[in-house]
Order: sequence, then structure tokens, then C-alpha cells
Amino acid sequence: MKPMSLLGMFGLLCFMLVSTLQSCSPKFDKTGSDNAINLGAKLPELMGKAIEPYTKHSDAVNNMLTELQKAADHAASIKGNSNLSSAWKVLKNELAGPFFNRWKESTKLDKDLIKESVKQVNASFDAIKKAEQAKKKK
Repeated sequence: MKPMSLLGMFGLLCFMLVSTLQSCSPKFDKTGSDNAINLGAKLPELMGKAIEPYTKHSDAVNNMLTELQKAADHAASIKGNSNLSSAWKVLKNELAGPFFNRWKESTKLDKDLIKESVKQVNASFDAIKKAEQAKKKK
């Protein structure tokens, strides 16, 4: 899938996520918010290292994918949180996963590809953070 069409698809998902969370959101989830903040800093940083050989960072990639899965599982465990759960799955399965697979196959990636991919990941995290913050704080 082309990066721009993926970004457009993700933008639509984010719009749906934010617009539906306003009216039927579960209460504020500190763990979900912390996941978005922490992984939102770590994932782009790791992606930026794709100019180096994949083998140098393979353990960090595996750990990141595990952390993303844990965040997705946590979001799925919250009643009424299906939109955020879907956003985490898209982030892991359609943005981070393919990026890391491409890095592994190519050994190193081009700076422009990394920049565009990080841009998409940052947009994803921004939407997740906004959706988490939009939840009712009780």
C-alpha cells in the first residue's frame, strides 16, 4: 500500500475514533495514556535508527513489537474502547510491523522513507493521545 493512501486511511480512522469517543467514551485510562506517551517517544526513535544495519537493533525491534502488542491488548481489555484498540492494531500491524519487516529485508533504509514513516507513526500516536485525553476523567 502506498504511504500516502495509508496515511489517508489512518486519518479517516482517527477522525472516526475521536468523533465517536466524545459521546460514548469509557473513563480515563492512565495506563493507556502512558502507553501512548511512552511508546510515542520510543517507536519513532527506534525507526530513526533504520539507517544502521537491522541486526544491530533486532532485539530492540522485537521488544518494541511486544510493547505495541501489550498496548493493543490493554486497549482491547477496556470496555467501550474498541476504537482505540483498533488504532493500536493499525499502528502495530500496518505501520510499525511493515516498516520493521522492510528494514529487516533491506538491512538499512533510506532517510526519506524513514522520515515519511515516522511522520505517519507520529500522526497515529497524536490521534491515540487525543482520544485517550478525550475520555471522561472521573
